[in-house]
Amino acid sequence: MKIQAEPFRKIGAASAAEIAARIDLSAEARAFLLPTLSPQGFLALLVEAQMMGDAIRFLAFALPAREAIWWACAVAHTTLPEQTELDRACIEHSASWVYGASEQMRRACFVRAEQAKFEGAAAYAALAVFWSGGSLAPEGMPDVVADPKLCPIGVGASVLLSITSGDPLGLALRFEQAMERGVIIANGGNGWLKDDRPLKLTNQAFVTPVIEAH
Repeated sequence: MKIQAEPFRKIGAASAAEIAARIDLSAEARAFLLPTLSPQGFLALLVEAQMMGDAIRFLAFALPAREAIWWACAVAHTTLPEQTELDRACIEHSASWVYGASEQMRRACFVRAEQAKFEGAAAYAALAVFWSGGSLAPEGMPDVVADPKLCPIGVGASVLLSITSGDPLGLALRFEQAMERGVIIANGGNGWLKDDRPLKLTNQAFVTPVIEAH
């Protein structure tokens, strides 16, 4: 795919180096990182070189938290081949937070991720929401502030797990489609491609989940 030359609407950083300073990129990716290179220019080089992990991590850190989490939701919703009920719950809760961020929904996303045993693309999308702000400590306990890197790390993990979950022969196509969705979101769009089935939220997504007794 071809990455645009003009700046992304939702990415405020003037240079790729400004974003990359916060990311654990591979040595191969950092070899492309010239001081004056733009975010879109660096992303184009990573995509062209098929550096999937680096490209996904870079875009996850480049996007604002809300847009990054929506990217994870859109990719998981359209890409995961077999979704469990918990997968769908994690995706719907994460998407609901994007539509109306609240402390209640942020903590509900953690509960869903916990119910999914913190495993898989959908659970990491929900964790990214929990890590997006607020305290990591249980309610009523002294605040524990999340490292700002945690949210984009969760997004990157979610997107990477989504695209690697299917037939290995289709990995290159899934990577390209994930990046296309990310670029659309970076330009202020909704991330859907032509043949996608958009995510529809149910009323269940707005209800705080109940932790079952063990």
